[in-house]
Amino acid sequence: MRSNVVINFSSLLLASVFCLGIAACDSQKQTVASRGMQNLTAHYNILYNARELINESERNIQLATTDDYERLIPVYKEPAEATSLAEVKNLDEAILKANVIVNEKSRSNYVDDAYFLIAKANHLKANFYNASEFFTYVYKSYPEEKELRQAALAWMARSFIESERFTEAENTLDTALKYINTEKESVGDIYATRAQLHLYAREDEQAITLLEKAIKNAGNRQHKIRWTYLLAQLQQLKGDTEASYVNYTEVVKSNAPFDMAFNANLNRISIRNEQQGNKAERSQQLRALLKDDKNRDFIDQIYFQIANSYADENDIDQAIENYNAAVRNSTRNATQKGLAYLRLAEIYFDQSDFIRSKAYYDSTLAVLPKTYPDYDLINKKTANLETLADRLTIIAREDTLQMLAGLPEADRELRIGALVREQALKSITSAAGSTSNSSGPAQSSANPAGNGKFYFNNSVALNQGLIDFKKQWGNRKLEDNWRRSQKSATDITTPLSPDQAIAGNPFQQPVPDPVASNIEMIRRTFIEGMPLTAGQRIISDQKISDAYYDIGNYYRDVALDTLSALNTYEKLLKRFPENTNKLAVYYNLYRLHRNSNPERSEEFKNILLNDYPHSPFAKIIVDPLYDQKADEQEIAFNRFYNEAYNLYSNRQYTQVLSHIDGYGKSFTGRPMPAQLDYLRALAIGRTQQLPQLETAFKELIAAYPQDKLVVPLVKEHLTFIDSNREMIASRPVALVDNDPSRDRFVQEPVDLEPSAPGAMINAPVLASDQPPGKPEPEAVKPAEDSGFFVKEEGALFYFAVNITDPRVNLSSSRFGIGQFNRVNLPGSGIKHQLKSINNQNQLIFVGPFEGREAAQIYFNNISPMMKEIMKIPAAKYSMFFINQQNLDKITDRESLDRYVEFYKNNY
Repeated sequence: MRSNVVINFSSLLLASVFCLGIAACDSQKQTVASRGMQNLTAHYNILYNARELINESERNIQLATTDDYERLIPVYKEPAEATSLAEVKNLDEAILKANVIVNEKSRSNYVDDAYFLIAKANHLKANFYNASEFFTYVYKSYPEEKELRQAALAWMARSFIESERFTEAENTLDTALKYINTEKESVGDIYATRAQLHLYAREDEQAITLLEKAIKNAGNRQHKIRWTYLLAQLQQLKGDTEASYVNYTEVVKSNAPFDMAFNANLNRISIRNEQQGNKAERSQQLRALLKDDKNRDFIDQIYFQIANSYADENDIDQAIENYNAAVRNSTRNATQKGLAYLRLAEIYFDQSDFIRSKAYYDSTLAVLPKTYPDYDLINKKTANLETLADRLTIIAREDTLQMLAGLPEADRELRIGALVREQALKSITSAAGSTSNSSGPAQSSANPAGNGKFYFNNSVALNQGLIDFKKQWGNRKLEDNWRRSQKSATDITTPLSPDQAIAGNPFQQPVPDPVASNIEMIRRTFIEGMPLTAGQRIISDQKISDAYYDIGNYYRDVALDTLSALNTYEKLLKRFPENTNKLAVYYNLYRLHRNSNPERSEEFKNILLNDYPHSPFAKIIVDPLYDQKADEQEIAFNRFYNEAYNLYSNRQYTQVLSHIDGYGKSFTGRPMPAQLDYLRALAIGRTQQLPQLETAFKELIAAYPQDKLVVPLVKEHLTFIDSNREMIASRPVALVDNDPSRDRFVQEPVDLEPSAPGAMINAPVLASDQPPGKPEPEAVKPAEDSGFFVKEEGALFYFAVNITDPRVNLSSSRFGIGQFNRVNLPGSGIKHQLKSINNQNQLIFVGPFEGREAAQIYFNNISPMMKEIMKIPAAKYSMFFINQQNLDKITDRESLDRYVEFYKNNY
């Protein structure tokens, strides 16, 4: 019985152990099976599909990125935001698939690969910061994955370079090179990325060495071809033409992209002809490429290279012709077209044809992609050149108009008619030439600008103006009220698109009716622009004088062309010896002549020291630090004056006197300005009787015999005192608040609040060119609409001071303007008001004046005195004149800046 029990128990125990063993084996099998299934699905499903999406996006980005073979190509075609945008959906899907492996397939062997793909996708999306973080995680988290870690370092460095973190990129590559495993696929990428870093540092020799290593270890065939082309470029730059030729040949014989192979072949032709000294044959070989049908997409590049060969031989005419041919045949490569425009702009700049050069620079900027490396530099040069081109145009125009104004009326009409007919023929010829051959101005007459002497014979300037008009207004009919905004769509033809405006020719476009439109516009310009009166001649001379001065400054400061600057300043003095900038011109000539012509320099130095010893230029010669000291002293004086002004406006007259008495201690060696002395005299009148006030006024007149702002005002006060002596002498103090005639006596400081322009009475101008009794008849001129702002000569105008600081107190400055007006425009009704421009700027406006010419005369008279009048730094304000309609349109800083640009271009 017992034995049966023992046997049964033993059997049960063995059965239990057997079952546990089977269960354990089954659990182990399930774990292995689960990991195997995760590896299978991760590798052959999720990872494969994610990798395919990323590879597809990488190919698309590279196809969308165009190489500029006129420059060193980069080591890689790296993504940019613009080129990555179309691939964001694909790349986000790839990231999503990789995240599935990270989150749901964590037991698989491909989590590290998933993180690497996430990093690479971020790099291709141009999210370089995120990419570098993921690559760093891969490198630090998987120390056993040697190949993946090495590839992560290469890509990490690329992300650092693209985000301009060059120090981090260098440290990363140093680590990669220190532990580099030459049996891994990413070796070539590490050498190539380090070469790119050397290229950014302009270390070409080191880059060549590393590119040679990269080519030997390249794991990607297309990368190897690309690096070979880059190596050939570097060798060509360094003068190793034989090695360069060999590498270009390697590219030509490979399965390189056609554009790369094509450019490699162009460079081979250049190298061989240069080695053989036969540059003429180069253009013939290049022309032979034009006959090959497979090169039809590269005709613009062929013409560009032909033009380069002629330019190298100094055959400028042929170079211009072929650069224009490159422009005409450019259909798919905006960069190439922009470079052709750029070369033409540079040629005309070197020939001092600045108007034509400016137009070609404009076309360059219109066509060249803004991502082009030198785009900002070209833009800056164009902006500076615009000043030169505009000033040369002003001189040519005003000289022409003055010549016409000097002719007898009968001869003038004949001359205008002849010029109109001549220009009509030129316009028709230009239109026909533009229709049949859009190669640019180089295809027109040999000297279309008439040597730059006669503005209205300059088809370049005229046609450029016509194109600018059409860009804004389209092909409007020549008719009354053409500028009206209330016109139906059928009344206005379609405006030119930017491409139409510059395509092939930045100057000339087909003109539907050149005689009826362009030429009639020229005739009106003749008639309306001629300076027939003395006042108009003064304004015209001032425009020419200011233009010469600006040109001289351009040559001195921007072009750094000392000789041209000297010639321009000398010409200015010869034509206008008493121009308003003559002291500055003397000083510039003194400085510019110091090295080349010391005797001439000494001559101008003596003029300043002997004839104008109190001028700031003379003081700078004596004390080179005077300018800096003067600026600091001017700021301190303005502060001192404003404190005195505020005390007076607050009726603290005793404190005014005490404050001004301390002037000598604060400004040792500087005479008290007349305006401050005037405040002192007024404070005396507020605290003492007539004899003391009269004495203060007379002392002021004696102390400032040359003053034109305060002294004339004080003389008026003394005249009033003589007429009303008994009344004023009976007062306890000379100046009292309840004096009903005080406004006719003195002008005193008060707090002035901002105001808005409103209806004001018309006012006379400062001066007239007509003798008494013979008023000049006024011709009503139509308004010229230039878009947002209107140029209307006969409207009500204002003189305006634009102050860039919205918080500065302008009461004392307006007080000075009031003093000027009372002296120069007594009883005219001219007012000065203050307008806040959206709490961004302040605008003092003075007026109204009847017509632009009256405002211009006021501008010319007050401008020399503004430094004395304005009690704020000169850098904080600027001046212009403006008509009522345009003044009403200024509501914020943006519209104010737009008007300032409009003013510069039109006045």
